[in-house]
Amino acid sequence: MKSKKKLIVASLMLSSAIVLGACGDKDEITKDVTNNNTSNDIEDTAPGENPADTGDSFGFRKFELEVDTPEQEDAITVNYEEEKDSTDAEYTNTPENLNLTGDEAMAQLEPLLHKLKFEPEMSDEVITERVLKAFGIEDTYKKIEIEIIWLNDEKKEIEVVK
Repeated sequence: MKSKKKLIVASLMLSSAIVLGACGDKDEITKDVTNNNTSNDIEDTAPGENPADTGDSFGFRKFELEVDTPEQEDAITVNYEEEKDSTDAEYTNTPENLNLTGDEAMAQLEPLLHKLKFEPEMSDEVITERVLKAFGIEDTYKKIEIEIIWLNDEKKEIEVVK
């Protein structure tokens, strides 16, 4: 009986250590961005967590947006970056009182990034119009900065000052 108690206690301690060790405090999205399509992959359809839904569907690896309004600098900021083993996302929208990172940011950004439908050959004006529309930015902004790194690592920077 005593050894059975020890075994149960040891099992509980080991299980607790494994569970606590798996919990981290870093808000990093862990998605498969390597496009490894194997039959062993587990399908997950939660927003921001689907391994098949990588930045390839957006057409870029990195997207940054900064919008200054008459009321506030950096009223809206977006940082989306797809790396080899993970995707980082940050979204701040001060008028809507949002300050999100990680999975929460990705859940908000994913539908907006899909609306952009960028192509590398698009003009600065078309890209800017699509960003304004997708993010619901009013035409009263003071300054907008957009940085995109395409899948082929070419970089596009746009700055519009009113």
